Amino acid sequence: MQRTESRLVPLVVLLAGALLLPAQAGTPNPPAVAPLVTEQAAPADGAPLPALAPIDTLGSQPAVINNPDLATPAPMPTLQPAAAPTDDLWERIRLGFRLDDLNNPLVQQHERMYTRHPEYLQRVIERSRRYLYFIVSEVERRGMPTEVALLPIVESAFDPKAESFARASGMWQFIPSTGQRYGLERTWWYDGRRDVMAATYAALDYLQDLYNLFGDWHLALAAYNWGEGGVGRAVAKSRAKGLEGDFDSIKKPRETENYVPKLIAIRNIIANPSAYGVTVPAVPNRPYFQPVSTGRHIDVRLAAKLAETTVEEVLKLNPGLIRPVFAHKDDRKLLLPVEKVQTFEQNLQQYDKPLLSWQPYVTKRGESLQSIAERFEIALAELREINKLGKDQTARGQTILVPILPDVDPTPRQDLATLMAASQQARQQEVDAEAPREPAQRPNKAAVYRVARGDSIFSIARRHDISVAELKRQNGLSSNRLKQGQELRIVSADARGESASRAKPARAVKTYVVRRGDSLDIIARRHDVSVADLKRWNQGAGRVLKVGLKLEIRNDS
Repeated sequence: MQRTESRLVPLVVLLAGALLLPAQAGTPNPPAVAPLVTEQAAPADGAPLPALAPIDTLGSQPAVINNPDLATPAPMPTLQPAAAPTDDLWERIRLGFRLDDLNNPLVQQHERMYTRHPEYLQRVIERSRRYLYFIVSEVERRGMPTEVALLPIVESAFDPKAESFARASGMWQFIPSTGQRYGLERTWWYDGRRDVMAATYAALDYLQDLYNLFGDWHLALAAYNWGEGGVGRAVAKSRAKGLEGDFDSIKKPRETENYVPKLIAIRNIIANPSAYGVTVPAVPNRPYFQPVSTGRHIDVRLAAKLAETTVEEVLKLNPGLIRPVFAHKDDRKLLLPVEKVQTFEQNLQQYDKPLLSWQPYVTKRGESLQSIAERFEIALAELREINKLGKDQTARGQTILVPILPDVDPTPRQDLATLMAASQQARQQEVDAEAPREPAQRPNKAAVYRVARGDSIFSIARRHDISVAELKRQNGLSSNRLKQGQELRIVSADARGESASRAKPARAVKTYVVRRGDSLDIIARRHDVSVADLKRWNQGAGRVLKVGLKLEIRNDS
């Protein structure tokens, strides 16, 4: 979701001041109850799952309050570990529930909705069993309420390949720009927004940043859905009216109005399934997968064979893989079922044949895909599926994957490293175009930064306008983990003699072309403006928009 960064700075100052002011006397106005979106009944066995809820996109990057006189991050509550081990992961999750209840009738409405479709809820839980132990462990490690581990039910129904109209992707629904800010790599081979471990680390980093900003989990969750810009302005307006400025009292879009109540409803059902007449399938309280280093590029099909498991299982654990190849990097791991890791490592060590059966091929514009398929002895349908070519009949000069044949040498030839570098540059250009922002203020020379509570390597890197990779290089870090009080040496781009910033300042007025699936609500959230402003700037724009219609987006509200 694209945000207007120039408007976020004064917002932070306003919000920080508002959060420190004592609440004025008065009774908050009850929130308007948005109509519940009725879901369809659960599909028959084997049928695709419908979206449990509208797939939500993330907000803009976390705002950072650097002035200690304005605000102090709220301390993260410490969760007590379970008194005794349990074989049931749900019991462990229940022990960590910490979110306050909401006095909101939408909670009850969503409870009824979920309990009317117990088969569907069971399917979502079944889908989660590969990932839930890891997520719960990471949530507990950070001292966060374990309700956070259930958030992917609301975001994506625990589908790590879920996609939204706003180009949000993965179990935690990151858009490209927010994913990039939190260190999620995107290349021709791989999308970190879908990576089970990487996306979970990034989502929890983002939620921690939001909690540190608002000091309230309900508001932090609302900002995860709506963006901290929208929530911050709503809190400030609520406080100005003498209201509490909490989730119930702020004015928010219908999607956000339902978002937190959905999570609370799910929490309540998991907390006491029998009270709702629901059976929650058991999930073992033990790791499902283990990351392994392959040391080399390897075909996904071959990896499954060496692990003596199915290709489907490997892909469900590694949904970030876009192509049928695991492109090895030092900091990228292949996830395999725990019980298959030893088998894989033994078989890989003994395997003496090539690990790759695919190679990059640069097509010529207008070249027949049928002729390419015949040349490399692959079915046209398979060539299209692997390379996401749709129904194209001819090539457009793009790079595709083709089988390696001993007697056929594609020209020009590209190795994996070259192709990965080129695709990464293209992804960066896409992110830069999507989310222009003002240059950040950076130190002009080397500085020492002490890691504070709630900091992440991604928020620190962005605060000093350097990449995560550069920050790690400067400090000899091999992982993204930081400890409170740890000192980091930070050399700015200016001190390194590099360009001050690649980013471009946001324009005062820009044009947006309506795409299929857009609505005024979606466009407003994407650009962090209100629907009322969109209508004011574009007289005559109705709720139903035509594809191709040009809308003005301004930064004057």
